[in-house]
Formats: sequence, structure tokens, C-alpha cells
Amino acid sequence: MAKVEGAKASDRSPKDDAVEVWSLVRDYAKQETLDPLKALGNYAKWGLIGAVIVGIGVVELMIAVLRIVQVEGGGAVDGRLSFLPYLVTLIVAVIGLVVIRKLMTSRKVPVS
Repeated sequence: MAKVEGAKASDRSPKDDAVEVWSLVRDYAKQETLDPLKALGNYAKWGLIGAVIVGIGVVELMIAVLRIVQVEGGGAVDGRLSFLPYLVTLIVAVIGLVVIRKLMTSRKVPVS
């Protein structure tokens, strides 16, 4: 028989065995559930922060496109055509979304 912490195996009571089994099961459950959830939470946190930063950048980029069209359009976008800069900005945004969606859904596997 193998020694268990300096005592004979026959000296251990069933209660001690049950406590040890419960401790092992509890520690295993923590290892297999809580640790991955903590890692997932950290991953989601940084993903959310990145999404907010990218969102702010895209909004600023669209405002820049709007201002460029308004300034460079000069008198041509005044009066009855004042909606034109907004239409151009909307078209640029939609084109950007289509390109991003196409890149996200492409199934090409990179060559290693």
C-alpha cells in the first residue's frame, strides 16, 4: 500500500476520502469553467474597447468626408443642392460597409 501523507491508507476514514474527492471535483470544476470564463471576459472587454475606438474613428472619418465635399464643392453645393454633400458621404459610408463585409465573409485561407 502507498503511504498517504505519512499515514497508512487504512488509517483514513471514508469521510476523509469524501472530503478529498469533493475538493478535487470542486477544484476541477473551477479550473474548467471559471478560468475560461475569466479569459473570455478579458477578451470581450478588449474587443469592446477596440470596437468603440474604431466606431469613433469611422464617425470622424465620415465627418471629414462631409467637410471635404462641402468645402471643395464651393458654390455648387449651396441652395438647392445642399443635400449633395450628405448624399456623397452616405455613398462613401455604404461602399465602405460593403467592402468591409466582403472582406469579413471571404473564405480564402491564407497560404502559409
